[in-house]
Amino acid sequence: MITHIRMKNFKSWADSGEVELAPLTGFFGTNSSGKSSLLQMLLLLKQTTEQEDAEEVIFFGGENTLVKLGNFREVIHAHKLVAPLAFEFQCHLTHPRSLINIPEDGTPWEQKVDQFAYESIIQVENGKLIVEKLSYGSSLKGYAEIVCSEGRASFPRSNKTETNIQLENCYGKWSSGTTESVKFLQKYVSAFEELFLYVFYLGPTRAHPQRHYHWEGSHPTDIGHWGDKMIDALLSARVDLKTIQYDEEHVSIEEKISEWLREMDLAYSFSLERIETRDGKDYDVLVQKSPESAKVALADMGYGLSQFLPVLVHCYYAPVGSTLILEQPGIHLHPMVQSQLADLLIEVVNERKLQILVESHSEHLLTRLQRRIAEEKISSDQTALYFCRNDEGVSNIERLKMDEFGNIENWPENFFGNEMGDLFAMTDAQRERQKRAEGE
Repeated sequence: MITHIRMKNFKSWADSGEVELAPLTGFFGTNSSGKSSLLQMLLLLKQTTEQEDAEEVIFFGGENTLVKLGNFREVIHAHKLVAPLAFEFQCHLTHPRSLINIPEDGTPWEQKVDQFAYESIIQVENGKLIVEKLSYGSSLKGYAEIVCSEGRASFPRSNKTETNIQLENCYGKWSSGTTESVKFLQKYVSAFEELFLYVFYLGPTRAHPQRHYHWEGSHPTDIGHWGDKMIDALLSARVDLKTIQYDEEHVSIEEKISEWLREMDLAYSFSLERIETRDGKDYDVLVQKSPESAKVALADMGYGLSQFLPVLVHCYYAPVGSTLILEQPGIHLHPMVQSQLADLLIEVVNERKLQILVESHSEHLLTRLQRRIAEEKISSDQTALYFCRNDEGVSNIERLKMDEFGNIENWPENFFGNEMGDLFAMTDAQRERQKRAEGE
């Protein structure tokens, strides 16, 4: 689980400060307040670890990537090319790592590490993008640190003979270092890359439903960042007999989806049914609104359902212990369903040990979350809620102070608009109209 993040000079953030993340973390705020950028930092690091070109310092994106951020000039705060771009994060490892530490006297010793930290500083030097500093460790002071110049690195960890070493997918290739030091550092690099294997993203606009689906037998690692692999994921889960443990029972993902659709009064049933074709690889996605109604294609149902289904599948297809990043999961949903969305997120945090990082504008989701904290369905320690604002081009973030009963002590002004102001204005307008009517 990712426990802290920080960014400096990234888009509208001069310095986010240390942002603590909980199992269920929500980011709220006005448009263009910088809340999406907080999540984009993690997506940028994930796609950099996954890119094939190990020579590239940081991968700002391309066709079908998680984020497309252009280039360094476009992401650096206020377009100041002389400023360094810095990222930090800390996490708790689900599976502790055994690391061989090489102290200055050269005597190795082994330790188990379940806390992991990362820091990088990137900047332009002589027209080239370089990594000025890259640190991995069990704290940001770290056990292994690289100080780089034009793609080369030194590892001041041992007095042993230096040999040529290449570290792949570590913000470029580093060509020199000490063998034992590099072996030690590679353990951290491996932990870093493994962490991002279990970070999954679902964007704010999901793929439109198709009339029919063709499945070639693929087994995707996730449902795609627009939900475009959702049906492939469900069919592969069916073939693999993948189930969800709920209470003391095991149910299929499709059964769990149907349960939630009934709970939210969106549909009675949901099914994938094979169409009789020559190759037998085509499927219909059918939804039944009530027990008495006929099954109809998902494409013929309301738009909100097709946009919400990927959120449900995302929460149950991801491996246990994963980190899910959700942007606007309640978009196009009725307010009542937005409230129930909070119940869904609470369940997968508690039952599947997922970490949920959600960006939302939904007052209904927040209110239900407050209620569930009061009802002890989830503790305030398991949640972290933030309000982002943009002041003259610079983003700022404030953590909402929530007590054990779900009360927010520092409710920001105009958090969800000026509802009371609208009510007062409506009352004044009504009185003014009545006065005019009485004077006629």
